[in-house]
Amino acid sequence: MFDFQFNGQQLCVDAAREDGSLGRLVNDDEVNPNSKIKVTRVDGRPHLCLFALKDIGSGEEITYNYGNSDWPWRSKVVI
Repeated sequence: MFDFQFNGQQLCVDAAREDGSLGRLVNDDEVNPNSKIKVTRVDGRPHLCLFALKDIGSGEEITYNYGNSDWPWRSKVVI
């Protein structure tokens, strides 16, 4: 999920649904992401664009920080 503001509206993109786009394959990394999302406007509509923060090698996973939410996978498991 990616929550963002556009034209004063709170919007959300749910990448869990298979829709043919590759953006759903970008994973969360709250500590050391290698890309950042920027909301841009094209023909009056919002588009989410990923921009590299550093060189990303061939075969390297593309990540960005999903934001300040309590995502379940961020929970530390103590055994």
